[in-house]
Amino acid sequence: MAATPGSNVQQKIAEVLEGMTFPAYMNNEESTKISTPVLTDIDSVRQWLEDLRWMTETECMTVLQGKSIQAEDGDSLPSPVRNTKEHIKMVKKRAHIITAECAKLFHKLDKERWKKVHSNALRITCTIRSLLHDISAHSPNLAIDVFQQQQVVMEECAQLIKHVESIGEINGEKPQKLPMVHSLTCLGQAFTRLIDKVLAHEVRTIVEGVADSPSAYCIKASITSLVGVAQGEPQMCHLIVKEGGVRALFTICRQDTANFVKSQALRAVATLCSVPEAIAEVEKVDGVGCLTDILCDPLTTEATRTEVAGVLAQITSPMLDHYRHVSGFIENMEDLLRGLIGLCETATSPEVFLLGSAAIANITFLDSMASEFLARYQVARVLITSSVRLKVSSIFIKDQLCTVLANVAMLEQCREDIIKCNGLTVLVGFLHEKPPYNKQTERVACERVQQKAAIALARLCKDVNTAGVVKQLKGLHRLVELCRKPKERNYSDSVLVACLATLRKLATVCGEDEFSQEDLIQLVQPRLIDSYLICSSLQESFV
Repeated sequence: MAATPGSNVQQKIAEVLEGMTFPAYMNNEESTKISTPVLTDIDSVRQWLEDLRWMTETECMTVLQGKSIQAEDGDSLPSPVRNTKEHIKMVKKRAHIITAECAKLFHKLDKERWKKVHSNALRITCTIRSLLHDISAHSPNLAIDVFQQQQVVMEECAQLIKHVESIGEINGEKPQKLPMVHSLTCLGQAFTRLIDKVLAHEVRTIVEGVADSPSAYCIKASITSLVGVAQGEPQMCHLIVKEGGVRALFTICRQDTANFVKSQALRAVATLCSVPEAIAEVEKVDGVGCLTDILCDPLTTEATRTEVAGVLAQITSPMLDHYRHVSGFIENMEDLLRGLIGLCETATSPEVFLLGSAAIANITFLDSMASEFLARYQVARVLITSSVRLKVSSIFIKDQLCTVLANVAMLEQCREDIIKCNGLTVLVGFLHEKPPYNKQTERVACERVQQKAAIALARLCKDVNTAGVVKQLKGLHRLVELCRKPKERNYSDSVLVACLATLRKLATVCGEDEFSQEDLIQLVQPRLIDSYLICSSLQESFV
């Protein structure tokens, strides 16, 4: 019997189905004739299952990377501390703008420019309101006295606007200037008091972060903010000291567990000590004793000892207007000098040597007893050899070195040390420093180097041999040159006087035969004042 087309198709389908495999979920009792192997029997599936254990979904990783890591309790820095520096800058900047606008309004009132008074007053009051809004938004927990002062400022703003609005109501008569001037004055005073209170509140937040932070990260961030706020800002230094900043910093310096932040805290102290209130606070907390302990501790790192030297150099600087003896120095002077000399002797960089030598130089002005300690610990040898080892070229380092050598040259033991350590060569070399530096501070430092080098040589030349060495080093020739060529000494009268005095000392020790006739007549034989007038005379035009 011939096969029909439909039966042929069915037969072909049955053959194809017999050669195919189906997933397990299609297995049932009615299809037992179909071959259905297990999925794990297939090599590719088995490998995929093995790899799946070590695979990570990309989407999951993306989500995880976008999530912040949960900080431990106390390690998260409070937002008031984190943003205080920027907020203080903002407040001061905008307060300065408002003050300038008030000054302009005063000028317009004085000139009776009534058309512009109204718009300027509105601009000032709107700017003040905007600043007060931003202050409250940044610091919602302001003290009650700050809120009360804000209300006073707002009332003064309203009073000023009331006076200004009355300008247009006057018919045929000039507006009354005095009430508006009085109102603007009261507003300015109230606004100034408000800004002071706001800044004090922000500073208090920083100081509390230094004193009470539970973690190292918070303390470091708070000290960084404190230094940033105080840098070059005497007003902010006053506020920080008033809020207990110096006391909080020394509390950290006394903690054995705070070694990680001592250098930073000491740098903050040095920054604050640009104002007299900070130095007075250092005395109250026995800061000198704390600095001595840190400096003389053999476990203290060079970086921390360098910061101690920086604080000492700052609070003993004779350049300060409020220069005064700080209590605690006399009692700790020997230990301080020993520690500073050791720091200079082992200094690994010119910067370290500069701070150490600056502190030593300043202390030599405090008491004559300092020179005796310096002689005991051979300061001349240490400073000269260390300066040669470090190959110092900074004029500021040379200034400190000259200061120390000139001050200790009065002692016989120190004079011998200076001469033995080739100090005469160093000092004559300092006489040859050239004034044309790029910055004014460098030119002034160069003048001090020349002056102090001349003074040191005058104190060293006690005998013919020493004076002869100075002459062989061409020191005599350079001294005459500095007297006769004002440009070589940057037209400094102090350098001129020091060089004239040294020339007269050399003439006394060596005899006048070492000088030319002209030098004798003009530089040595006349009275000092007459030689000074000869060398400092200038050609003046009275046209």
